[in-house]
Amino acid sequence: MVERALLVRICFDKREEEESRSLLNELAELVGTLGIGVVGDELVRARQTQKKFLCGKGKAEEVAAQARALGCDCIVFDNQLAPNQQREWEEAADMTVIDREEIILDIFARRAQTREARLQVELARMEYALPRMARMWGHLDREGGGGSGGSAAARGMGEQQIEVDRRMARKRIDRIKADLAAVRKQRATQRKERQKAEAPHAAIVGYTNAGKSTLLNLLSGSEVLEADMLFATLDPTTRRVELPDGRDLLVTDTVGFVRNLPHRLVESFKA
Repeated sequence: MVERALLVRICFDKREEEESRSLLNELAELVGTLGIGVVGDELVRARQTQKKFLCGKGKAEEVAAQARALGCDCIVFDNQLAPNQQREWEEAADMTVIDREEIILDIFARRAQTREARLQVELARMEYALPRMARMWGHLDREGGGGSGGSAAARGMGEQQIEVDRRMARKRIDRIKADLAAVRKQRATQRKERQKAEAPHAAIVGYTNAGKSTLLNLLSGSEVLEADMLFATLDPTTRRVELPDGRDLLVTDTVGFVRNLPHRLVESFKA
């Protein structure tokens, strides 16, 4: 478990610096939700994207040195990192490197309560991890020195294990998708039953931790979980509210918004 993080966002357009600062502040909230201490942040300016580090090598070395000087054990990027970029950064900084998507995935994994939410989050995490499995075995490639027989054997073992892990992951992904299809079929049936009631339907939408669940409880007199934390609600909840004229209104509490939500988790917003 990492404990001290340096937050980094790489900005490629000077006109977007204010937005980038705002995203770094939001990232600090997300990271803090996981109990990770933020010891600093850095807005890196770059003219164009680079294949290896996203930014230039010189700037990458500066960021890695800053993280070590601050005693960090983790660098968290607001930018989305490709698997190879994540590996390059970890080798350069000699510490854990993760991005915004992984942070959000971890938060969702902790908050998911219903079977559908847990399945959707597990699917998203598996799809995120699949192309990164080589990273887990990267230390085998660095064991030994030069072209020694032991090093080659270690690489062979690592490559074999990666393929085994990938096959198992793909099978698990297929199983999760099948389970999700069954759960969603049941949800569709429930939705049809609500529609038969011919009651008007409204949704409470807004940013995460804005007070949507609190509002639902005030309107309906229910006791939906409300808490001062990001993504306390991961499962849409519908309650019946009686209007002043005696008619019923169905009100749904939805999952909160957050900027740059991973596409893999968009399904979690479905009611």
